[in-house]
Amino acid sequence: MPTVTKPQAPRTMMVPVMTMEEVPVLSEAERAELIASLKAAEAEIAAGEYTVHDPETFVARMMSVRAEALSKKAV
Repeated sequence: MPTVTKPQAPRTMMVPVMTMEEVPVLSEAERAELIASLKAAEAEIAAGEYTVHDPETFVARMMSVRAEALSKKAV
């Protein structure tokens, strides 16, 4: 009886990847606005004012947010 062997997948390895991205330097006013916004968001979450992530509708929701942003940008 002949022996059947499965073809072996090519060997792989994981390597670290580093990307470089440009990020704007925030002014003091922008930094204060960002921090205030983050604190407000944390307070809303602590108060229970948030939406639970639904994986089944996530892509559709993100696409609608994107479409809305693009339509506002076009005006």
